Amino acid sequence: MQPTLLLTVESSFVLTGLGVLARGPAPALAPYARHTALAVALVWAGGRELTAVATVEEITQPSPTDPSLTLTAPALLLQLPEPAELPAGTEIWLTEQPLDDLFFL
Repeated sequence: MQPTLLLTVESSFVLTGLGVLARGPAPALAPYARHTALAVALVWAGGRELTAVATVEEITQPSPTDPSLTLTAPALLLQLPEPAELPAGTEIWLTEQPLDDLFFL
């Protein structure tokens, strides 16, 4: 399987009790249904790597130009051993690792 870059983090938010929601341009998430669990590798700018489980989610917000419209964008909800905001530029890659090996609960 060819490595696939799923998302490059623009911003992230810790959602207490749920994980870390990472958002950024993510056209590679288009084929996946919402709530699909994926084995991923996070790669920080300095080269640090961490494997985790992510689920495909959506962020919906009002349009900045027309508040009567809403915009929807894909995002990844990450299950991490220590939830923390991810720095912009962190890459999230799809891996072939079995999901059962990655759950931190």
